[in-house]
Amino acid sequence: MQGLLILGSIILPSCVMAAETPQPSQNKKHETHSKTATSHQHPIESIHVYGKSRPLLTGTGQAALKTATPLETTPQNLTVVSRARMDMLNSRTLTEAIRYSAGVSDYGGKDDPRGYFGTIRGFTPDIYLDGTRTPNAATSQSFSIEPWGMEEMDIIRGSSSALYGSGQLGGIINAVSKRPTKNQVNVVSVQGGSYARRQGAVDIGGTIDEQGHWMWRFNGLIRKSGTFAHHIKNNEIYVAPSLRWQPSSRTDFTFLSSYEQLDAGSSSQFLPYVGTVVPSRYGYLPRNFLSGNWNFDVYSKRQISVGYALKQEILPGWTISQNMRFAHINVLYRTVAQPKLINTDTISRTALLQSGNYNTTTLDTRSEWKDHFGSVHSTLLTGVDFRSDFMAERRGEGKAPNLALYRPIYSTIAMPSYASKRNYNTTGTQTGIYGQEQADWKRFFLTLSGRGDFTQSLQVNNSNGGRTSQKNNAFTGRVALLYQSTWGVAPYISYATSFSPQLGTTHDGTAFSPTRGRLLEAGIKYKPRRDSIFGDRFLLTLDVFTLKERNELVQDPVYSSDKIQLGAQRTRGFEAEFVGRLPYKIDLLAAFTVQDPRVTKGSAATQNQVGQRPTTVPSRMASFFLRRSFALTHSLSAGIGGGLRYTSTTAGALPNTIIVPSQLVGDIEAHLDYRRWHLQLNGTNIANSKYVSVCTSTTNCSYAPGRALYGDLSYRW
Repeated sequence: MQGLLILGSIILPSCVMAAETPQPSQNKKHETHSKTATSHQHPIESIHVYGKSRPLLTGTGQAALKTATPLETTPQNLTVVSRARMDMLNSRTLTEAIRYSAGVSDYGGKDDPRGYFGTIRGFTPDIYLDGTRTPNAATSQSFSIEPWGMEEMDIIRGSSSALYGSGQLGGIINAVSKRPTKNQVNVVSVQGGSYARRQGAVDIGGTIDEQGHWMWRFNGLIRKSGTFAHHIKNNEIYVAPSLRWQPSSRTDFTFLSSYEQLDAGSSSQFLPYVGTVVPSRYGYLPRNFLSGNWNFDVYSKRQISVGYALKQEILPGWTISQNMRFAHINVLYRTVAQPKLINTDTISRTALLQSGNYNTTTLDTRSEWKDHFGSVHSTLLTGVDFRSDFMAERRGEGKAPNLALYRPIYSTIAMPSYASKRNYNTTGTQTGIYGQEQADWKRFFLTLSGRGDFTQSLQVNNSNGGRTSQKNNAFTGRVALLYQSTWGVAPYISYATSFSPQLGTTHDGTAFSPTRGRLLEAGIKYKPRRDSIFGDRFLLTLDVFTLKERNELVQDPVYSSDKIQLGAQRTRGFEAEFVGRLPYKIDLLAAFTVQDPRVTKGSAATQNQVGQRPTTVPSRMASFFLRRSFALTHSLSAGIGGGLRYTSTTAGALPNTIIVPSQLVGDIEAHLDYRRWHLQLNGTNIANSKYVSVCTSTTNCSYAPGRALYGDLSYRW
């Protein structure tokens, strides 16, 4: 299989060179046309209009089916978060970028530098960048997604294993990097606001040669800021240079790279239920309470990625594409966790020291063939992708001084012994071969997808020399049917399967099997026709779904410190989402979710959890955001917007002995545009509501941030 990948890497450049061999008559004709236009016409002056409203709704989505398919004919619930939407909400993190989306919970909006810890349809999503997977946050060694460097973010609900391989059943989030363009709009931005935030950012680029075949772009950001947690910082340096070569409409090659330096602390809070959700005899703990120690807590990360995206038309209707990325992550993480109540106002604590590095290489090569057979239009996609991971994980633990919650004295914390708790090296590979047929016949759209995966991993315990190896093969598939009526209504139904390898063994040394899942989804999409009173400027999606996953890890009833695979979980639900523009130039984002997540199976030791809700997953969510812009003069315009986000109660422990109350949070936005200048104000939790965002046990609760206001001044040219 690796030989096949190497062969594909050799063949692709050859195809590019062959396809770029000029046909003399065509090139000559092109040159003559250019000269004639120059000699007989006056130079054309380009006029760019700045400060105008950009659409929140995009036309197509590439991520869900790995082909450029219109959103209204994609047979699943897909949200494309556009650059305009991220700018409108002043999205400072991935969590903030995907707000106001159906089925998505964000744990109360905590700004956690370790990664995204929310859920989609009750399951933790996998994070992708430019179509290939990034390391997740399970070991705090996640790959950071900086919204400033992204052109869009795709929320793909349901299983995508038939195209992407191993992954969670609830969905994935795919971020798309900004790339050089010929009509680059340059931006310089400065931002300030709550938590002493000071930030500067640039997005500049253009063409290098007169023909416009070579283009460049540079995204950069530098920030110095605190967080809502006392004495915890959130400083960042981010640079992302890219270079694009587009010698003709048939060839497109883009070099992509980024570097991020994050110097932060642990904004995680490990607080008791009594004193946060309900009052103790002393009342409530303050929102910015730090359960660790600002002299000890550190989250420092350095990450770099280098890769490319190639698209080559071999013949009319036949296109070859390849995405490649190498990423390296180096993390130092110190925090104080694992609290236990000694009495009503004192906790014992454990100091954690984690360090490690993560190397990952991804390569996805695919062929897309478009043809028609009578009245049937066909898009055949075939591909092979490969991922190689190496993770070095070191973790030490030590006793930290007890902390009086209502009279805190932050004593010095002794550094834990390096790698005393965990000392592992883990390597793994995944190779997948996939195919997909999209057939369009008389407004019926049939999608058939299938993929075979071959995964293997090896975990080495450096402390005792133990070695755990695993090999898993799996086939996953999807079948979906959609019908698009002449007036824009498109009902659809979809069935898909998923799998996800589980690292580790049972007490007797038996390697864990992958989790297995299946999805059934049915829905209706509505996008008005262009000649309707609404225009074609919004998309409404309604769907119902059921997800079931088995082979989940649960506590061994005999050996309490080990796991066995008897667990199962399912989620049933309904989603409604509106994205786009209403009449009178009113932009609207609206989402509503009703879901019923349940633990359906467990071991003898976890029978009291069967039938219970998993922690942190809400049963109901609703949100909307409205914005209206006004033209004041020819050069001056203004706008104002606001929204509400509602999250129902969540379980705070398993079994459900404690409940975290529901949340209602308001956001605002206002902006002023004068020629090339743009001034914007954003506010989150504008009522300054004090609430607990999440609990996972009686001693592990966290507050959500309070009111935050940010002002942004930018200049475009």
